[in-house]
Amino acid sequence: MRKILFVLLAVMSVAVGAYAQKKVSYGLKGGLNLSNYNAKFDYFRAGIYAGVFAEIKLKERWAVQPEIMYYRNGGRGTYMLFSPVHNASERKEDYISIPIMFKYYALPKLYLEAGPEVNYVVSAKEKADGRNFNLIDSYQDRLSVSGSVGIGYQLPRGFGINARYSYSAPIKAQHPSFHNNTGKIGFTYTFQSK
Repeated sequence: MRKILFVLLAVMSVAVGAYAQKKVSYGLKGGLNLSNYNAKFDYFRAGIYAGVFAEIKLKERWAVQPEIMYYRNGGRGTYMLFSPVHNASERKEDYISIPIMFKYYALPKLYLEAGPEVNYVVSAKEKADGRNFNLIDSYQDRLSVSGSVGIGYQLPRGFGINARYSYSAPIKAQHPSFHNNTGKIGFTYTFQSK
């Protein structure tokens, strides 16, 4: 996974360098997300996300947008944690994520996006049966890869709205069948170039 992260960072650097002469805009984004683990938990967990991005125009309708994001995933429900007994459980995971989204402007302000994300778990906790567990040490690999699709619309004065769905590859933890399903909706702000 470290090799994947290195390759994505290298691609991002080359893309920024190669298109430095093209129009590049920078911005902030943030909002709410709902996440769950492949139906292992009964309820989605609400969280937040925030980050920065650089949009690099490639052609008239195409752009690439590397991002650096923080977000929280999780789930709640009845689950067999460390024993064959079903326990009430709530899981929270905090991530640093590097998405690289390829954007297509279907209309001048409406875009569709798709691309990979590399995610690094910085914190993983679970509360089950009234006890708290720090799960980060049980992770064999704290890196994971997601695929994301989304849609967005640019509003006046640099503001915009965005919705995205992400599906991660299985997490190599005590339960290797786990993978996240996450929906995000939020706002963007693009700094106006002079």
